[in-house]
Amino acid sequence: MKPRVLLLTRIPFWRMGAGERTRVLALVWVLGAHCQLSLLYLGALHADELSLLRRLRVQAAVYGVQGPVNEASEREALVRLCAAQDFDACIFQRLALHGLREFLPAGVAAVLDTHDLESRAAESRRSQSVAVHTTLSFEREMALLSRYERVLLIQAEDHGLVQARLGEIALLAPHPVQFAALPLQAERRHLGLVGSDWAANLHGLDWFADRVWPLLEGQVEGLQMHLYGWLSERWRPEFKAFQRHGFVADFKQAWAGMDVAINPVRWGAGLKIKSVEAMGHGLPLVSTAEGARGILDGAGTAFLLADEPQAFAEACRTLLLQPQQRAALGEAARRYTSTHFSAQACFGPLLRWLYERAQQPKPQP
Repeated sequence: MKPRVLLLTRIPFWRMGAGERTRVLALVWVLGAHCQLSLLYLGALHADELSLLRRLRVQAAVYGVQGPVNEASEREALVRLCAAQDFDACIFQRLALHGLREFLPAGVAAVLDTHDLESRAAESRRSQSVAVHTTLSFEREMALLSRYERVLLIQAEDHGLVQARLGEIALLAPHPVQFAALPLQAERRHLGLVGSDWAANLHGLDWFADRVWPLLEGQVEGLQMHLYGWLSERWRPEFKAFQRHGFVADFKQAWAGMDVAINPVRWGAGLKIKSVEAMGHGLPLVSTAEGARGILDGAGTAFLLADEPQAFAEACRTLLLQPQQRAALGEAARRYTSTHFSAQACFGPLLRWLYERAQQPKPQP
């Protein structure tokens, strides 16, 4: 019998344009294929939202909140749905939903999909003198995570920290990337970045434009820099040196528009979806250490790592001017992602645990 799973979220993942939403959609696709999935969106679901979910082939019974959306109506929607249906497990999307944890019926396993560790994200912000909006400490975060039967971590470094503290409840569940390789265009020299208008992306692009681009501009014949996603619509409209494409519904089109992908983010947490998706398409990637958080074991072989402007510019220049090295690094990137980010590697442990959980007898009321 398939596990009966409820996924609880405030993230409108069907409206694409951010790595977080792409990650949730991937999880929903896998759960829909292997489980009896119900989705409770803690917001209003209108006809256009439902139409998008159908177009995205989401296999789930979908529910929304009735009337005004607030803490009381969210709680009521969860309690009502759990009274009407039996579930083996409920997956909470992000720690922001922790207030609803106490309203889950006994016998339903609570699973937290963290996306990132909030305390570590705050620590990363402080390291770059960026404002921090949470007082959550690592110790307090671990105490909250301990209240779940399983905790999903999307990158290996965070998984190791939580596993060391909380043991087997920590499950590594990254973002799967399995794409066809893009053809090499040896004579083209396009740098590119796909990103949402998340503050860390804007901050990183500031650094690249101000500190790295001047070292490249005029030094590489035919050089172009292309921006895709919400980032290109918001970031410094007065800056004319980069080509902007806005949100592109088919991100294959975006990845195909570049020859070398960059990720210049300087702070953050979790796994950078843009990095692993670029690599999954066979694109050579130049990234900061923050942009490569969770995949640093691939530095130098599956992508190039650089945190200083001169080194970042030199890595980009080398790849743009040497098509053979570009092709070799892109192929190594695809091999790395096929090993570490296949659907089985990303979601196999979660699915196995859900099936085992579904076989366990529920406690009698």
